[in-house]
Amino acid sequence: MKKIFCLLIAFVVISPLLMATGQQQGSSSSGKVEIRASYWGDTGRFDLYDRIIKEFEKVHTNVTVIREPVSWNDYWDKLAVQVAGGNATDFLCMHPQYSADYIPRGVMEPLDKYISDGVISLAGWSPSIVDTGKYNGQTFMLAMGVTFSSAFVNAGAIKQLGLTPPPFEWSWDDAKALGLQARRALDAQGRRNAWLIGTQITNLNSFRYFARQRNREVYDQQGNISVTAQDVEDWYAMWKEFQDLGIVPDAATSTEYFSVTLENSLFAKDMALVTWVPVNQFMLYCNTFPNKELAVVRHPGSKGNAYVGEFPEGAHFGVYARSTPEKKLAAAQLLNFWLNDARSLTLFKLDQGVPANEPIVRQSVIPILDKNQNVAVDFVNTLSKISRSTIYPPPGASEIDTLFRTKGEQVQYGTKTPAQAAKEFYDEAVAIRNRARR
Repeated sequence: MKKIFCLLIAFVVISPLLMATGQQQGSSSSGKVEIRASYWGDTGRFDLYDRIIKEFEKVHTNVTVIREPVSWNDYWDKLAVQVAGGNATDFLCMHPQYSADYIPRGVMEPLDKYISDGVISLAGWSPSIVDTGKYNGQTFMLAMGVTFSSAFVNAGAIKQLGLTPPPFEWSWDDAKALGLQARRALDAQGRRNAWLIGTQITNLNSFRYFARQRNREVYDQQGNISVTAQDVEDWYAMWKEFQDLGIVPDAATSTEYFSVTLENSLFAKDMALVTWVPVNQFMLYCNTFPNKELAVVRHPGSKGNAYVGEFPEGAHFGVYARSTPEKKLAAAQLLNFWLNDARSLTLFKLDQGVPANEPIVRQSVIPILDKNQNVAVDFVNTLSKISRSTIYPPPGASEIDTLFRTKGEQVQYGTKTPAQAAKEFYDEAVAIRNRARR
């Protein structure tokens, strides 16, 4: 009787984990099917994802996955074109920043039926993480992982200039002061084509942290523009001042390097010593630049600020709603394998943040992490304790994102003053949201 009881206990404990890890030895469908999968990143990430997909294809031998990797910026441009043409990839990535532009239009397949049928398992997932992929009560996407935006610092290069790298918490005034010191030191070495920081003037997501440090959001709960034109003007003016002072690159250089691969970036070439990256990519940077002494710090503005700018972030996987039933099933199987199978997660690790399947992460992932990956885990744990929730962008957000970038570029090139660009952005953003409601 004691032996039977122990076997029952073992079954109760282990069986949910086996379900979560997707330990099936073959596909639930015997028919051959080919699906397309798209995702963003760089060559290092593309190689990693190729390995994960190969593991999936070993299990689901009837499924062939056509890979379509691109850079972050190109991904969203390509997705918009593909959706307009009705030929998006069957397995795709989505980000809360843009999801409201696609989910209401029927682009994303509801995943609830695959969850209820057991194709996708949520065993080991916390409800709060599952909720990040819900829209109007339905689950349309699942989080790749939990992460926070951060600043990666080439601490070794800054030390070689005779300067002290920024601390974990620093202010915008600190960034300006260090930038001026770096400018003088770089000039003394004849390095006019190097700067302390890569500009973020065109990045609406980075502006969100700036606004939240003022206890404001870009959008309110009803989807209205919640920041003021003055907030936008202050952001544009700050970065333009940094540009004029030589703290960040000139407009032409920033544009030239806007969409390059990581290996060809300003940071790679020691032309920018601080860059803005989700912390889950710290391992990627350390592996790509093994000769650089790297550190992770918070966004400027964190020092002495009563309001925390950061919020939990993370990209998601989803299924294209306009695919055939067979392709959607195969894409759902790929999604489940990627996020729930130990064979995938031991490869995936922290590439897109801390994965959501807590039992597998604890048992299979954490024990194999190196010191750099643990730096990222510690950063996530630290920010998780103090960060505040955010309001996800409403329909029209991608158009507003493009508008913010366009106005920021006009400020960079001096064709508009910060005040002019900010007013035009605010007025046009309000008009975009009004049109989206019709």
